[in-house]
Amino acid sequence: MNLISPRALVAALTLAASALLPVTASATPGTPTSAHPIDHLAGVSGVSAEKISYESTLMDGSPATVTGVIYEPSAAWSGPGERPTIVFAPGTRGAGDQCAPSNAAQSVGNVALGPANQVTLNMNYEYALYQYAAQQGVRVVTTDLVGLGTPGHHTYVNHIEEAHAVLDAARAALRHANAPADAPVGFAGYSQGGGAAAAAAEYAATYAPELNVKGTYAGAPPADLFEVMNAVDGSSIVHVLGYAINGYAERSPDFYNEIVTEMNPRGMHFLASAAHACIGDSIATWGFTHTSQLTKTGESFGELVRRKPAAARMLAEQRLGQRALNAPMLVMNSPTDDLIPYEQARAMAGSYCSLGGTVQFDAADPVDVLPHSGANHAVGIISSVPRGVDYLIDRFRDVPAPTNCQAS
Repeated sequence: MNLISPRALVAALTLAASALLPVTASATPGTPTSAHPIDHLAGVSGVSAEKISYESTLMDGSPATVTGVIYEPSAAWSGPGERPTIVFAPGTRGAGDQCAPSNAAQSVGNVALGPANQVTLNMNYEYALYQYAAQQGVRVVTTDLVGLGTPGHHTYVNHIEEAHAVLDAARAALRHANAPADAPVGFAGYSQGGGAAAAAAEYAATYAPELNVKGTYAGAPPADLFEVMNAVDGSSIVHVLGYAINGYAERSPDFYNEIVTEMNPRGMHFLASAAHACIGDSIATWGFTHTSQLTKTGESFGELVRRKPAAARMLAEQRLGQRALNAPMLVMNSPTDDLIPYEQARAMAGSYCSLGGTVQFDAADPVDVLPHSGANHAVGIISSVPRGVDYLIDRFRDVPAPTNCQAS
């Protein structure tokens, strides 16, 4: 087993950060900087696909380039006004660049070698949902989010940078299509993507006020990272905590000093391998590990982050539900979700309600099998995301949005 020292890891983080930040000023956020046609699954007619890169910003305002895919339908939009656009934020794919959804062969998936010459599986399991929307005349843009397929660590569940990437994907798609700046836009995502979609919704008014946001679907959003961290610990996807720690450590020396230096040798290997992993190989190599086995003190990652002031402050700043929405939102989560706790999603919806939002919070169909395997969580993609797309299409058709916010 090749272990990485704290000194080597911080050097790698510093090098990656310097590669990510351009020497010269970036173009305006949301500016598409490249586009080229790509193939996607045979048999999907009337939908063209282009891989794009576009400009966005990091949480400190520094420029960054993000990649994604635009699916442009030939089918006419049958509703009122201009063709609408849905930005899909992806669920968890991994942290290695080879895992980016835009790098999946035929937009669906492929086996690839990661940087450590390990075999990884890049599976774009939400592709059918993109096509479901596109076949109804809706433009779809997917974003890889910051650092996935581009230099630097993927800033996994960094809601501020996810919001920027989603909002700038909307801007880039409209500009690339020569669509009016006020053409209707919606956000959608499940799991990591649900958090990114919700983050975009609450940052839209301040970061991209020109966008005509009609609605958001946020499925199983990781709204409170303290609660989600505890739920994921010891589960099949515990390695995603390595994705998150690497991303936050790259953004904050204080976070690095408080958290990464507390790892024991096995914990350092956990972080190093996370930087190159796709979710499938993360499950195969680290599934069901308890993070108390990875720290010098025997604390879990959740206990460690709560004890360290800079790290706790950083995660508290990421909590969703702290800003008012400028458009309706559907939030769905299963009461039996074994990775993303139901109550923290319901609390996020309640916070948006208290800030004056028009919010519908619905329980997704419960499934209760193989606890901590992720099965109870994964089924929600099938049971709730199509409903989320339909919710957005209703908003584009100017159907009044449902709400079960309680009047105070």
